[in-house]
Amino acid sequence: MKTTVTKQFKFEAAHTLPNHNGKCKNLHGHSYLLEVTVSGEKQTSGPQEGMIIDFGDMTKIVEEHIVKKWDHQFLNDILPFVTTAENLAEECFRILESQGLQVERIKLWETSKAYAEVKR
Repeated sequence: MKTTVTKQFKFEAAHTLPNHNGKCKNLHGHSYLLEVTVSGEKQTSGPQEGMIIDFGDMTKIVEEHIVKKWDHQFLNDILPFVTTAENLAEECFRILESQGLQVERIKLWETSKAYAEVKR
């Protein structure tokens, strides 16, 4: 049996897609919703018994390495790639894995109806 836990995070950011033929070529912003799903072995003893990860610990990692760096930023100025939802989701996956999380899935909602998803 595989167990996962998921937590949502919100941030606001602006970007442009300079080579795009549509309206996203222009400066615009999104209220992003980031869903992070991780897996792992449940702790068998101690203060985190029965948990894969304490949600508070997960929050510290995601807030420090993504939300605080991207919130209220012009993403084109701080990221070295085209800031599509797909690329942003892949970057979230890489960043969180590098921080020791066993990431199973990233969903990055750009609008209430559109998201990019990266899975293990």
